[in-house]
Amino acid sequence: MSKAELNKRRVRAERAETQQREISGPSDRRRKRIITIGVTFMALMLVLPMAAGLVTAFGNADTLTVDAPVVDLPTTTQPAGLVDPGFEGAIVIGPTPCPATDGTERRATEFSEPPPICIGASETFDIEFVTLGGPIQFTVDATLSLEGTNLFVTLARFGVYEGAPIYPFPGVVAMGGLGDAGFRVTGAEPPADGRYPVGSVVMLTDTEGAMEGQVMIVTDETGAAALELAGQDPIIGSVTAGLESIEILRGLQAANEQTTYRVQATAVSTTS
Repeated sequence: MSKAELNKRRVRAERAETQQREISGPSDRRRKRIITIGVTFMALMLVLPMAAGLVTAFGNADTLTVDAPVVDLPTTTQPAGLVDPGFEGAIVIGPTPCPATDGTERRATEFSEPPPICIGASETFDIEFVTLGGPIQFTVDATLSLEGTNLFVTLARFGVYEGAPIYPFPGVVAMGGLGDAGFRVTGAEPPADGRYPVGSVVMLTDTEGAMEGQVMIVTDETGAAALELAGQDPIIGSVTAGLESIEILRGLQAANEQTTYRVQATAVSTTS
């Protein structure tokens, strides 16, 4: 993806974020969703020794393509997604295609079916999340978890994480709303040694072991211990730069509790 395209996406995300702030503060539903993941994660820590819209066919003639405007509906009428109301992209009806790999794919944030395997079983990818705290760079590796890495890369190439909320918790930071992209993916395995080193990039799973698209980065041993206790989430990669950006975001969130910080732009490049 070119720097011009990345900057264009960042500006678009910043504009949408400003508009969302002007509409209202966090809704009751979003508060409940934030509490849900917070309570779940903190419950794991407490058992440690106190530390631990647009419908698009993408060329499929059997699928209807219509424009679905972004509307300000009460959030209780909308299913929870990976992005909040006001930040939606396209809705893909029918089989989900593999997205373009050059950064030109039209943004989509909701799908009726999970994607096929769109990456090679040994491919690795360099990822950049642009945030208000600075860039977060990491590498994801299909050999760690093919299903988890494929889900993340596919969603990232569709632009799902642009505008996704960022939730700092003790020892971790989660990215992506507390719903899903319209489907769940099963089959991913946790790390064989049960360890979650600091800097690990993890695809979260629900209580049934299915991935819904949320990403979590381990920032210290407290978060690592909590994930090890659960022992069910696949590691898909590791941070190469930007842990300090996460700490800046953590400080901003602490000072501005009513502000939701978001991923402003994403970039995906293949390394092998």
